[in-house]
Amino acid sequence: MRKKIGTKTGLAAIALAAVCGGGWAASNVLASDHFESPLVKADPAQDITDLYVFESAPGKVTIIVCCAGLGGVSMASNDEPLYDSKALYTIHVDNNADNQSDIQIYWRYGVNAQDQFGVQWEGIPGADPKVSGAVETVFQAGQFARVWTGHADDPFFFDAQGYLEALMTGTVSFMNTRDFLAGLNVTAAAIEIDTDPLGGGPIQVWATASRLKN
Repeated sequence: MRKKIGTKTGLAAIALAAVCGGGWAASNVLASDHFESPLVKADPAQDITDLYVFESAPGKVTIIVCCAGLGGVSMASNDEPLYDSKALYTIHVDNNADNQSDIQIYWRYGVNAQDQFGVQWEGIPGADPKVSGAVETVFQAGQFARVWTGHADDPFFFDAQGYLEALMTGTVSFMNTRDFLAGLNVTAAAIEIDTDPLGGGPIQVWATASRLKN
């Protein structure tokens, strides 16, 4: 997989487009972003590591965005996932192949008076303007979608030892039992939504993170 990282005015990070063609099969994917510059690593809440887009059921597509990866705590520890109330995340959907965002789905985190984390989604087709719920739970977001966000084991696979061996020897060295990221966490957000509200045909999807001033 190739990596594409860029910057855009008003955004601290812009990451990764997955292009779904007819029948919702991935025809081209730009993905994975696990090792960053010092400035990006200093703000892990905005460090988007991966974007996944796939058909999860007939007529439904699932979009998963992961951030704050690489060097995260072990999933066996009691450390909390990273829910930054000053970070705003956006899923962009282009449904007419003009490389412009036609649908924007936003989410951000917050804490209530009992110090319990929650998440607020906006812009979900078929849902109220703002839909809120607890983190680490699946809840309905309008008639077409359901959402989840929480602490997750990093789903990206990387054989770091094999990579270093290949650099030293010039011979490909790969073992599917050596996953450098196994047991490291990410903060992930997922939405499963009917394909019709997204346009019903081929789509392009990308995700951005930005820092709120207030």
